[in-house]
Amino acid sequence: MNNRIKGEIRELLDYFQEGYIQRDISKADSFMQKLFDQNENIVLIGTSSGEWCMGYDEVKELFISDWKYWGDLRMNTDEAEMIIFGETAIVYTTGSVKYSFSSDKDAYSGYLGYIRECFDGVSLDSKRPDWMKVTDINWALAHILSQWEGKVRDYLWDLRISFILTQNKGVWKIRQLQFSLPVVGHLPDVRLDEYGYDQKIFDQETRKLEKYAEHNASMDEKDIQPVIHDFGEDYLDKEMDPSSIREKYFSSEDLLAIDTDQSQYMDPEGIDSMIRKHRSCFEGFELDHDNCLVNSSHDAIWIATHGVFRKVITESEALEHLVAFIKKTESSQMDDKDKLFRIRRSIAEMLKENARGEEYKWPFRFEAVLVKENGKWLFRYLQFSLPFNYILEGKTEAVQ
Repeated sequence: MNNRIKGEIRELLDYFQEGYIQRDISKADSFMQKLFDQNENIVLIGTSSGEWCMGYDEVKELFISDWKYWGDLRMNTDEAEMIIFGETAIVYTTGSVKYSFSSDKDAYSGYLGYIRECFDGVSLDSKRPDWMKVTDINWALAHILSQWEGKVRDYLWDLRISFILTQNKGVWKIRQLQFSLPVVGHLPDVRLDEYGYDQKIFDQETRKLEKYAEHNASMDEKDIQPVIHDFGEDYLDKEMDPSSIREKYFSSEDLLAIDTDQSQYMDPEGIDSMIRKHRSCFEGFELDHDNCLVNSSHDAIWIATHGVFRKVITESEALEHLVAFIKKTESSQMDDKDKLFRIRRSIAEMLKENARGEEYKWPFRFEAVLVKENGKWLFRYLQFSLPFNYILEGKTEAVQ
């Protein structure tokens, strides 16, 4: 039975992949009808800050936009992890998106336009202190002018895709979908402060979640919101042993947890390791339980919301980390030109981040599936992801 169901789900994944290969906008309606139920609440979370699509029409518009403008998407469907129970399935797989970079007049003119906007006195970016603007520009130029060989250069960016599926009358449909790019080798793109667009977009995101949650309120919220609230309170509490967190909030079987760097944890020891890693990386953790999107089937409840990680990094700590990175890079086996590009990138990144102060606030997205065991709602699956705003050549090691 399980092999048959997995075969049916792989057929769905293949159809999804074929849509991104053909990129035929005239087939958008048939694509949607095959994969989604128009009468159900559906949610799609994209890679960019603020990219939350709620409802059939918004999801369709994102696919059309992707087919017009996004890179070439390929999924590793043969490697997909599947957790199937009853009429609900959790599917997680990796993939790639191909981007092309070129050095031409139009590309340079576009980035000069960004610099011009920083000082136009109208845009939000222009309201920032000059030191913050200058270090941002320096960071952008460290990528734009780090040109590898060739007029056009192609790269495969790592991609993660998660699906939450339900079965109705023998047909599997997507109820929730998330695209995300793993963060490896650099600080998150989006950082909240009183300047610029990041905080504005995060606030808009909150209002959209709030409006959708109110309009689609269900009885399940009364059971789940307290669980999400308590989880947010306990998760980074160093007075609580990681194993006690796991025993309180996680199912004992078929576990799958995905971290921001694409790490997968599928057993109790792995969950404990993830909790310890987060406690070493972050000092604060705020999960928006009030505006959590909640949907359910006969077998499970799944959610989507956002939150904020907090950390204080002093200038001396940042400098110490940078010096260690430079020494490690200089003595590595990579090409000398690559070494110089990465060192310049890391220096530009430190200056840019230091200009924004020592308090770091990074927004994240959080999705999860919970099942009821012994009268308690427990996580069987969860994923942390970070919004990803900038696609620049040489920006991250998470590129093939």
